[in-house]
Amino acid sequence: MKLSLSAMGWGSLLAAFLSCTQANASVVIATTRVVYPAESSEVTVRLSNEGRYPSLVQVWVDEGGPEEAEDELQGPFSVTPGLLRLDPGKRQSLRVFHDSRAMPTDRESLYWLNVLDVPPKGGGDNSLQISLRTRIKLFYRPQGLAAKPADAHARLTWRLVRESQGWVLHADNPTPYHVNLAKLEAVHPGSALPASVGHVAPLSSARFALSSAPSRPDAVSQVRYQYLDDYGASREAVAILQFPQGR
Repeated sequence: MKLSLSAMGWGSLLAAFLSCTQANASVVIATTRVVYPAESSEVTVRLSNEGRYPSLVQVWVDEGGPEEAEDELQGPFSVTPGLLRLDPGKRQSLRVFHDSRAMPTDRESLYWLNVLDVPPKGGGDNSLQISLRTRIKLFYRPQGLAAKPADAHARLTWRLVRESQGWVLHADNPTPYHVNLAKLEAVHPGSALPASVGHVAPLSSARFALSSAPSRPDAVSQVRYQYLDDYGASREAVAILQFPQGR
């Protein structure tokens, strides 16, 4: 989130912040993820302005962290239009292009679509202007990958592992697809222990910390989780924990 703030006292600043009607992002992306098939010449992403004011919108694709500046990042994608004004109640279609550079052919590649929403400045000099950036995942998917992306979650193998900082669920992903987890917990007798969430990259592994240590690690036999499909819908599933457990 970027802030543009005029010089003012802290009391006035707090009052302006509390009375500001433009602090919420008004530009909405119609999806929560984008899949770019390698055989496509472009993909379309739709934006809408659900607010009461026009917004200046900047859009780009990167592979960096959320705090890095747009002009410091490089990626194989371009977006048209990259800069636009979006009026209240209006929609805009974005066209995302790949620049044909060589990409891995044995797995998906992960990038990020960024939408920066800059509302108009109002209220004179003593005003607070907040620009909000929304980021969603963009997956570049090569042709001819083995199996189906919808089945990738079921091919994860899980282990309960003890580390110096505590217990974690270790997931191995033998598939060429990213598996995105929205909820994860270890099934413990009489309870379920929540774990951190994230994604497991293709042909890789990831570890997710448990919120607390299981009283009987040898009794944890399952993991319950929710994974996100290509459309962002959450699906529930259960997997058997692999043994022996790491200690």
